[in-house]
Amino acid sequence: MNISIVEQKEGFVRLQVDVEKDNYQEAYKKELKKVAQGANIKGFRAGKAPVGMIEKMFGEGVRLEAINHLVGDLVDGFIKEKEFKVIGWAIPEESNTEEMTKDDMTLYFKLALYPSEYDFNFDDKTFTKYEVTITDEEVATRLEEMQKANADLQETDTVVADAIVGGDIAEIEGDTRKEGGILKENVTIYPQFMKDEEEQKKFIDAGKGSVVVFNPYKAFEGNAAELTSLLGIEKDHVEELKDKEFSFQIETIRHMVPAELDQKFFDTVFGEDQVHNEEEAKTKLKEFMQSSENGNAEYKFTQDFMEYVKEEKAPKLQLADDLIVEWYTDNLKRNDEEEKAEKVDKEALISSLKREMYVRELANREELKVSDEDIKGFAYEMIRSQFAQMGWHNPDHEIVAKYAEQQLSDSNFAYSIEMNILEQKVGKAMLDKVKLETKQVNAEELHEILNPKQEEETATAEEEK
Repeated sequence: MNISIVEQKEGFVRLQVDVEKDNYQEAYKKELKKVAQGANIKGFRAGKAPVGMIEKMFGEGVRLEAINHLVGDLVDGFIKEKEFKVIGWAIPEESNTEEMTKDDMTLYFKLALYPSEYDFNFDDKTFTKYEVTITDEEVATRLEEMQKANADLQETDTVVADAIVGGDIAEIEGDTRKEGGILKENVTIYPQFMKDEEEQKKFIDAGKGSVVVFNPYKAFEGNAAELTSLLGIEKDHVEELKDKEFSFQIETIRHMVPAELDQKFFDTVFGEDQVHNEEEAKTKLKEFMQSSENGNAEYKFTQDFMEYVKEEKAPKLQLADDLIVEWYTDNLKRNDEEEKAEKVDKEALISSLKREMYVRELANREELKVSDEDIKGFAYEMIRSQFAQMGWHNPDHEIVAKYAEQQLSDSNFAYSIEMNILEQKVGKAMLDKVKLETKQVNAEELHEILNPKQEEETATAEEEK
């Protein structure tokens, strides 16, 4: 057999393999003998059927298998010898099917290669480096939020804006309960969720044992879900409530009282015996916020750098796009994912692949690696951050580790974490290798920069109100 390169360019190689009958005949006969020894043919003892009969029955399949094995080994060896970095595997051309019916044949294989040329010159771009200042007002606001997140539900004598009010609700006619009207006991109502301000005010400052007369339909702007739950009626009867008034006999009033700045609170959110008074709490919190916002600023730089890579650098990589798509869809089909194979977005696939190749090559150039410990640590901190957003700043280590391990059992999640870490490491390394302009911002301004769409949507929603 003979193998040679018949076409080569950046990202692509085409191989030609010339095979003569003598090249595979010995392997074919040897494999045929094995098949005969294991064959169980009716009328013959196991393994005793004539080789000629076995050849007639199974010969062509055995011949093709022998050829595929020999040619596959030859191609793999050639790839290693030439040190080709192949994406996927060698793709046989369609003409091979007909060629392999002949005794002597010429086969062709296509290789999609990783790029050999990368543009790592960043002189054409100036990036913004954000330096974040944490103000005392921001620290005080965050501390108040933490107090609210650790609030206790307490009984109170009068209704306040965020109160949870319990009692009996009844339909009235004039000043008395309507006979046969709607009546529901042990109802819970939340004045803060009432849409109509006038109806909401009727509850504010009302005391235990008092009776509030209001219009539920108006209070909740005819919301069927709210009214059916509150009054225990069918949805079809909601519109009948438009002009009806109800009395609410207040039995209980509870509301969330923010946690006191005491040792119990400090130990809960900062860890046992780490903070002892409000001043220490604010100092510790400011350190935490500064570290967090510095991380956000680095993340923003990495985000900008990766967008630059995606738009300006990665597209320059030369790949055999169609061949890669062919390999990718073939791989999906081999794994019984026919539906996914039919829906492959070629442009998105190639764009994503080029970006990943560029980032990984840049990481190699900077000698950056992602370890298993990096991945576990990132997942751990991600879970811990999620707990912190819910007001739990000092969760038990074992609980966080358990949740992180569960998340990492998903291979797609683990891969996304690995790429995220790699991009962050590359971004951090590039801070010293690109042109920068520094911009001073506070935390709120940085968040607006990081989430422009979210801010715009919020503004639009406020305008619509």
